Amino acid sequence: MLNTIICGDALEVMRGMPENSVDMVFTDPPYGHNNNNGDLISRWEAALGVGEYMEEMNRPINNDGPEANELFRAVLPEIRRILKPGSCCCCCCGGGGGPDPQFARWALWMDEVLEFKQMVVWDKGPMGMGWHYRRSYEIVLVAMKPGAACAWYDTTKKIENIIRPGYLGIRKIIPTKDDHPTPKPIELAAHFILLHSKPGDIVLDCFAGSGRTLVAAEKLGRNWIGIDNDPQWQTMAQDRIYRECQQVTIAQAIARAKEHP
Repeated sequence: MLNTIICGDALEVMRGMPENSVDMVFTDPPYGHNNNNGDLISRWEAALGVGEYMEEMNRPINNDGPEANELFRAVLPEIRRILKPGSCCCCCCGGGGGPDPQFARWALWMDEVLEFKQMVVWDKGPMGMGWHYRRSYEIVLVAMKPGAACAWYDTTKKIENIIRPGYLGIRKIIPTKDDHPTPKPIELAAHFILLHSKPGDIVLDCFAGSGRTLVAAEKLGRNWIGIDNDPQWQTMAQDRIYRECQQVTIAQAIARAKEHP
Protein backbone atom coordinates (compact mmCIF):
# COMPACT_ATOMS: atom_id res chain seq x y z
CA MET A 1 0.00 0.00 0.00
CA LEU A 2 2.94 2.37 0.55
CA ASN A 3 3.68 4.99 -2.11
CA THR A 4 0.40 4.18 -3.84
CA ILE A 5 -2.66 6.17 -4.85
CA ILE A 6 -5.80 4.20 -4.11
CA CYS A 7 -8.97 4.98 -6.02
CA GLY A 8 -11.78 4.43 -3.56
CA ASP A 9 -13.92 5.79 -0.76
CA ALA A 10 -11.67 7.32 1.91
CA LEU A 11 -13.70 5.96 4.81
CA GLU A 12 -13.75 2.42 3.49
CA VAL A 13 -10.06 2.40 2.56
CA MET A 14 -9.00 3.72 5.97
CA ARG A 15 -11.10 1.11 7.73
CA GLY A 16 -8.86 -1.48 6.11
CA MET A 17 -5.64 0.16 7.37
CA PRO A 18 -3.90 -1.07 10.53
CA GLU A 19 -4.17 0.81 13.80
CA ASN A 20 -1.25 3.13 14.64
CA SER A 21 0.20 2.75 11.15
CA VAL A 22 0.47 6.36 9.92
CA ASP A 23 2.87 9.08 11.10
CA MET A 24 0.98 12.08 9.75
CA VAL A 25 -2.10 13.13 7.81
CA PHE A 26 -2.14 16.17 5.56
CA THR A 27 -5.32 16.49 3.55
CA ASP A 28 -7.69 18.89 1.82
CA PRO A 29 -11.26 17.55 2.09
CA PRO A 30 -14.19 18.90 0.12
CA TYR A 31 -15.47 22.02 1.87
CA GLY A 32 -19.08 21.59 0.75
CA HIS A 33 -19.04 24.81 -1.26
CA ASN A 34 -19.89 23.12 -4.56
CA ASN A 35 -16.59 24.53 -5.82
CA ASN A 36 -18.03 28.05 -5.49
CA ASN A 37 -20.43 27.27 -8.32
CA GLY A 38 -22.88 30.14 -8.64
CA ASP A 39 -20.86 32.40 -6.32
CA LEU A 40 -22.13 35.96 -6.78
CA ILE A 41 -18.72 37.51 -7.25
CA SER A 42 -17.67 34.93 -9.83
CA ARG A 43 -20.79 35.65 -11.88
CA TRP A 44 -20.19 39.38 -11.46
CA GLU A 45 -16.57 39.11 -12.60
CA ALA A 46 -17.52 36.92 -15.54
CA ALA A 47 -20.14 39.46 -16.62
CA LEU A 48 -17.51 42.19 -16.54
CA GLY A 49 -15.03 40.05 -18.44
CA VAL A 50 -12.45 40.12 -15.64
CA GLY A 51 -12.93 36.60 -14.34
CA GLU A 52 -12.57 34.45 -17.44
CA TYR A 53 -11.04 31.60 -15.46
CA MET A 54 -14.12 31.29 -13.24
CA GLU A 55 -16.01 29.20 -15.77
CA GLU A 56 -13.10 26.77 -15.78
CA MET A 57 -13.09 26.67 -11.96
CA ASN A 58 -16.78 25.83 -11.74
CA ARG A 59 -16.26 22.10 -12.18
CA PRO A 60 -17.78 19.87 -9.51
CA ILE A 61 -15.75 17.52 -7.35
CA ASN A 62 -17.17 14.52 -5.53
CA ASN A 63 -18.81 15.03 -2.11
CA ASP A 64 -18.61 18.81 -2.40
CA GLY A 65 -22.18 19.48 -1.32
CA PRO A 66 -23.87 19.31 2.09
CA GLU A 67 -22.50 15.77 2.50
CA ALA A 68 -18.96 17.17 2.85
CA ASN A 69 -19.46 17.95 6.54
CA GLU A 70 -20.85 14.50 7.26
CA LEU A 71 -17.94 12.89 5.43
CA PHE A 72 -15.34 14.92 7.31
CA ARG A 73 -16.85 14.07 10.68
CA ALA A 74 -17.09 10.40 9.74
CA VAL A 75 -13.41 10.05 8.80
CA LEU A 76 -12.08 11.63 12.00
CA PRO A 77 -12.38 8.45 14.15
CA GLU A 78 -10.56 6.50 11.44
CA ILE A 79 -7.84 9.15 11.29
CA ARG A 80 -7.40 8.82 15.06
CA ARG A 81 -7.30 5.03 14.86
CA ILE A 82 -4.60 4.83 12.20
CA LEU A 83 -2.42 7.68 13.49
CA LYS A 84 0.38 6.82 15.90
CA PRO A 85 0.20 8.52 19.34
CA GLY A 86 1.59 12.04 19.11
CA SER A 87 1.11 12.15 15.34
CA CYS A 88 -0.75 15.03 13.75
CA CYS A 89 -3.61 15.56 11.34
CA CYS A 90 -3.29 18.79 9.34
CA CYS A 91 -6.51 19.56 7.51
CA CYS A 92 -7.18 22.39 5.07
CA CYS A 93 -10.44 24.21 5.68
CA GLY A 94 -12.36 27.25 4.45
CA GLY A 95 -11.90 30.59 6.19
CA GLY A 96 -14.26 32.74 8.22
CA GLY A 97 -17.87 33.53 7.51
CA GLY A 98 -21.27 32.75 8.92
CA PRO A 99 -23.90 31.98 9.86
CA ASP A 100 -22.34 28.57 10.56
CA PRO A 101 -18.55 29.05 10.35
CA GLN A 102 -16.98 25.91 8.98
CA PHE A 103 -13.53 26.39 10.48
CA ALA A 104 -15.02 26.64 14.00
CA ARG A 105 -17.28 23.62 13.55
CA TRP A 106 -14.51 21.45 12.07
CA ALA A 107 -12.10 22.50 14.84
CA LEU A 108 -14.62 21.43 17.49
CA TRP A 109 -15.22 18.12 15.73
CA MET A 110 -11.47 17.48 15.57
CA ASP A 111 -11.16 18.26 19.27
CA GLU A 112 -13.89 15.74 20.09
CA VAL A 113 -11.84 12.95 18.53
CA LEU A 114 -8.25 14.16 18.62
CA GLU A 115 -6.53 16.89 20.61
CA PHE A 116 -6.89 20.20 18.79
CA LYS A 117 -3.58 22.01 18.60
CA GLN A 118 -3.71 25.08 16.35
CA MET A 119 -5.56 26.96 13.64
CA VAL A 120 -3.01 28.15 11.08
CA VAL A 121 -4.03 30.96 8.74
CA TRP A 122 -2.74 30.73 5.19
CA ASP A 123 -2.76 34.30 3.84
CA LYS A 124 -3.14 33.74 0.11
CA GLY A 125 -2.31 37.33 -0.75
CA PRO A 126 -4.43 38.50 -3.71
CA MET A 127 -8.11 39.31 -3.21
CA GLY A 128 -10.24 36.21 -3.36
CA MET A 129 -13.86 35.45 -4.09
CA GLY A 130 -16.86 36.57 -2.11
CA TRP A 131 -18.91 39.74 -1.78
CA HIS A 132 -18.54 41.41 1.63
CA TYR A 133 -15.11 40.65 3.14
CA ARG A 134 -13.78 38.81 0.10
CA ARG A 135 -12.02 35.54 0.87
CA SER A 136 -8.25 35.96 0.80
CA TYR A 137 -7.17 33.28 3.25
CA GLU A 138 -7.78 29.68 4.12
CA ILE A 139 -7.19 27.68 7.28
CA VAL A 140 -5.12 24.63 8.14
CA LEU A 141 -6.47 22.96 11.29
CA VAL A 142 -3.91 20.94 13.24
CA ALA A 143 -4.78 18.26 15.79
CA MET A 144 -2.78 15.42 17.33
CA LYS A 145 -3.54 11.94 18.61
CA PRO A 146 -3.10 11.86 22.40
CA GLY A 147 -0.83 9.40 24.09
CA ALA A 148 2.63 10.80 23.34
CA ALA A 149 4.42 14.09 22.86
CA CYS A 150 3.49 15.93 19.68
CA ALA A 151 5.63 14.96 16.70
CA TRP A 152 7.40 18.28 16.09
CA TYR A 153 10.67 18.56 14.19
CA ASP A 154 11.34 22.30 13.96
CA THR A 155 14.27 23.60 16.00
CA THR A 156 14.11 27.29 15.10
CA LYS A 157 11.28 28.26 17.49
CA LYS A 158 10.17 30.71 14.77
CA ILE A 159 7.13 28.93 13.34
CA GLU A 160 4.10 31.24 13.39
CA ASN A 161 0.42 30.33 13.21
CA ILE A 162 0.13 32.40 10.05
CA ILE A 163 1.67 31.65 6.66
CA ARG A 164 2.40 34.94 4.94
CA PRO A 165 2.22 35.40 1.16
CA GLY A 166 5.20 33.81 -0.54
CA TYR A 167 6.66 32.24 2.61
CA LEU A 168 8.87 29.34 1.49
CA GLY A 169 7.36 29.72 -1.98
CA ILE A 170 3.77 29.07 -0.77
CA ARG A 171 1.57 30.92 -3.23
CA LYS A 172 -2.06 30.75 -4.30
CA ILE A 173 -2.76 28.67 -7.39
CA ILE A 174 -5.35 29.74 -9.93
CA PRO A 175 -6.37 26.43 -11.54
CA THR A 176 -6.54 25.93 -15.27
CA LYS A 177 -9.18 23.88 -17.02
CA ASP A 178 -6.75 20.96 -17.11
CA ASP A 179 -6.08 20.98 -13.37
CA HIS A 180 -7.99 19.97 -10.25
CA PRO A 181 -10.47 22.74 -9.38
CA THR A 182 -9.13 23.33 -5.85
CA PRO A 183 -5.35 22.79 -5.92
CA LYS A 184 -3.10 23.58 -2.97
CA PRO A 185 0.57 24.42 -3.53
CA ILE A 186 3.07 21.62 -3.01
CA GLU A 187 5.03 23.91 -0.69
CA LEU A 188 2.03 24.22 1.67
CA ALA A 189 1.98 20.48 2.29
CA ALA A 190 5.78 20.45 2.51
CA HIS A 191 5.74 23.06 5.27
CA PHE A 192 3.60 20.88 7.53
CA ILE A 193 5.28 17.63 6.52
CA LEU A 194 8.63 19.06 7.61
CA LEU A 195 7.17 20.18 10.94
CA HIS A 196 5.38 16.95 11.86
CA SER A 197 7.31 14.08 10.27
CA LYS A 198 10.81 12.83 9.59
CA PRO A 199 12.32 11.02 6.59
CA GLY A 200 10.94 7.52 6.21
CA ASP A 201 7.67 8.32 8.00
CA ILE A 202 4.31 7.55 6.37
CA VAL A 203 2.19 10.53 5.28
CA LEU A 204 -1.46 9.94 4.37
CA ASP A 205 -3.62 12.19 2.21
CA CYS A 206 -7.11 10.70 2.33
CA PHE A 207 -8.51 13.29 -0.12
CA ALA A 208 -5.55 13.35 -2.47
CA GLY A 209 -7.00 15.25 -5.43
CA SER A 210 -4.28 15.81 -8.01
CA GLY A 211 -1.51 14.57 -5.73
CA ARG A 212 0.40 17.64 -4.60
CA THR A 213 0.69 16.41 -1.00
CA LEU A 214 2.11 13.15 -2.30
CA VAL A 215 4.66 14.98 -4.44
CA ALA A 216 5.80 16.92 -1.37
CA ALA A 217 6.11 13.72 0.67
CA GLU A 218 8.07 11.96 -2.07
CA LYS A 219 10.48 14.86 -2.51
CA LEU A 220 11.06 15.05 1.22
CA GLY A 221 11.91 11.37 1.53
CA ARG A 222 8.68 10.30 3.23
CA ASN A 223 6.58 7.30 2.37
CA TRP A 224 3.03 8.17 1.40
CA ILE A 225 -0.46 6.86 0.78
CA GLY A 226 -3.04 8.72 -1.29
CA ILE A 227 -6.77 8.08 -1.51
CA ASP A 228 -9.26 9.66 -3.89
CA ASN A 229 -12.61 8.42 -5.14
CA ASP A 230 -12.34 9.95 -8.63
CA PRO A 231 -10.30 8.02 -11.22
CA GLN A 232 -9.39 11.17 -13.15
CA TRP A 233 -7.63 12.66 -10.14
CA GLN A 234 -5.91 9.37 -9.39
CA THR A 235 -4.48 9.39 -12.92
CA MET A 236 -3.52 13.05 -12.68
CA ALA A 237 -1.79 12.45 -9.34
CA GLN A 238 0.19 9.53 -10.69
CA ASP A 239 1.32 11.61 -13.67
CA ARG A 240 2.24 14.56 -11.43
CA ILE A 241 4.34 12.43 -9.09
CA TYR A 242 6.23 10.87 -12.00
CA ARG A 243 6.77 14.23 -13.70
CA GLU A 244 7.57 16.53 -10.79
CA CYS A 245 9.67 14.18 -8.73
CA GLN A 246 12.24 14.13 -11.51
CA GLN A 247 12.78 17.85 -10.96
CA VAL A 248 14.08 20.02 -8.14
CA THR A 249 13.49 18.69 -4.63
CA ILE A 250 11.30 20.50 -2.12
CA ALA A 251 14.34 20.93 0.15
CA GLN A 252 16.15 22.71 -2.68
CA ALA A 253 13.08 24.83 -3.40
CA ILE A 254 12.80 25.86 0.25
CA ALA A 255 16.49 26.74 0.39
CA ARG A 256 16.07 28.94 -2.68
CA ALA A 257 12.99 30.61 -1.17
CA LYS A 258 14.99 31.48 1.96
CA GLU A 259 17.73 32.98 -0.18
CA HIS A 260 15.27 34.96 -2.31
CA PRO A 261 12.10 35.62 -0.22
